[in-house]
Amino acid sequence: MKEKSQFENKTVIVTGGAAGIGRAVVEALAARGALVYAADINEAGLKAITDSVPAVIPVKLNVSQQQDFQQVIDQVLADQGHLDIIVNNAGIGLAGDFNQTSLADLEKITDINYWSVIYGTKFAYAQMIKQGHGHIVNVSSSGGAMPVPNQSMYSGIKHAVLGFSHSLREEAAHYGVKVSTVLPGMVQSDMWDSAVNVKDYNLKKSMENTGLKPISAHDAARAILKGIIANDRSIIFPRINRVTLWFYRLMPNIFTRLFVTPLAKPESATP
Repeated sequence: MKEKSQFENKTVIVTGGAAGIGRAVVEALAARGALVYAADINEAGLKAITDSVPAVIPVKLNVSQQQDFQQVIDQVLADQGHLDIIVNNAGIGLAGDFNQTSLADLEKITDINYWSVIYGTKFAYAQMIKQGHGHIVNVSSSGGAMPVPNQSMYSGIKHAVLGFSHSLREEAAHYGVKVSTVLPGMVQSDMWDSAVNVKDYNLKKSMENTGLKPISAHDAARAILKGIIANDRSIIFPRINRVTLWFYRLMPNIFTRLFVTPLAKPESATP
């Protein structure tokens, strides 16, 4: 009942809302009475979610384009007159040897994983300041708080999202606006399948070989909603991820030597 009362009649935008964690968050919010705009470039995915949850409002959005983001925000404000929550979730994976990664792929992941967060935050924040309330939720990663070899650019961008969001949280509090950062661990989604792999690297295989069992996207969504209600600075899940990040913060050199350095060897060199 508490979650229902927290989200009922709230206007929410979720980017990357057509699949994976984004879709699960859209469905969870809609089930709790929110008015949810699922924003994605994937029109087939948007149709699928609106077919199963008719209350969801689909909006096509290329998150790498500033003008597209402004148009979506303008549409929501024209329809509803306010914006209560934005979840900047859209992102892609990029894995492999940084030296062999093309500039085009580096620019692509920067546009989608970093600039989309900046655009979404910038436009939503301006409206939320006018309202005197609102909640910005930016999705980083456990890789945004610790090193991840063979995902250097992905990890670097997620570090940037974490630092940006934590810093903005302190500014935003003066205007009545909340900012939370999501740091997921292993979550079942299609992101591994759709990742950009460099040369012979296989992100999905690499993740599966960790031995860690991913949680479902629906479990991830429940953790995110719980964190929004609590106005958590960092929303970290699952439990093993919280333990991992705690261990890294406490003993970064030992943790890196034991668990990170062995992963730095190129996959093609693995026997």
